Amino acid sequence: MRLKLSVLIIFALVTFGTPFAVFLAQKDTSSPAPPQTSSATSGAADKGLQKSHTIKVLDGSTGQVQELALRDYLYGAVAAEMPPNFSQEALKAQAIACSTYAVRLKQQAATSPNADLKGADISVDSKVHQGYVSTDEMKKMWGDNFDTYFALIKDAVDPVADQVLTYEGAPIISAYHSISPGKTEAAADIWGQEVPYLVSVDSPGDALAPDYETKEVFTAAVVKENLLTAFSDIAFTEDPAGWFTDPAATAAGSVKTIKVCGKELTGDDIRTALNLRCAAFTVAFADGNFTFTVKGYGHGVGMSQYGADYMGRQGSSYQDILAHYFPNTSVEPIDNFL
Repeated sequence: MRLKLSVLIIFALVTFGTPFAVFLAQKDTSSPAPPQTSSATSGAADKGLQKSHTIKVLDGSTGQVQELALRDYLYGAVAAEMPPNFSQEALKAQAIACSTYAVRLKQQAATSPNADLKGADISVDSKVHQGYVSTDEMKKMWGDNFDTYFALIKDAVDPVADQVLTYEGAPIISAYHSISPGKTEAAADIWGQEVPYLVSVDSPGDALAPDYETKEVFTAAVVKENLLTAFSDIAFTEDPAGWFTDPAATAAGSVKTIKVCGKELTGDDIRTALNLRCAAFTVAFADGNFTFTVKGYGHGVGMSQYGADYMGRQGSSYQDILAHYFPNTSVEPIDNFL
């Protein structure tokens, strides 16, 4: 996931089955540039991270697979997933989340290869897996700030590049998102599968994030058209004021289910059909228009990136951040898993 104005993500996990395929599309972002290496990442210190640790990445736009040193991959993943001016402890937590995500997929590729990856472990397409940008792309994004920003990324990644987050001895599903509605979501509420460490926790710093609350206004005709495109069996009535009824909320405040003209949908169904930032919304109808008031950004499960930044600025360590958003997990050496 980069922290962008778009939703973020999660892998299709063999362990938990298809409900978690949604993690593969955690963000609605454009594809990053093809994976490359450059002098900015070459020659990185290998202390604590064996040179043999590599990852094969697929550029879906060209079909090319490239093998990168895992540390170099993490520079690009963190740069893609979190602003470099976030707190160093938040960047470290993000680095471990990215590392854990990559290691878990690499393990899966070794035992259950995905033909779509063409022999790679992971895609650089942020619509498929977590994002990655090359150093050339970083230079385009950051311009004159490249040296400063890359140093911040490197300073965060290097001390933790040899670590992954685990639960009961295995790398976790390291879900993360941009902004929660004030509490993170439990995996069971969003994906229908309980995960012991993906539970709802408080994340008060999110309310301070830019665009924490947004409003989207649609005409009744647009709402009807978009929902019928996704769910052709909805029997719309003549009165739009009565279309949305019986909302039920998750513990974090997102819409768990809501009825549209009697058909029960999930909040994520509505979010996807109308391209809302989050499923934590309320809806009102007046003067021929629907107004959706949305809090947060992303699926809401796991680590909130803005929440992590807030915690880091308040003095929390990356260990504190990870322990808060992923309860009962442990940080372990990556050598145990590669």
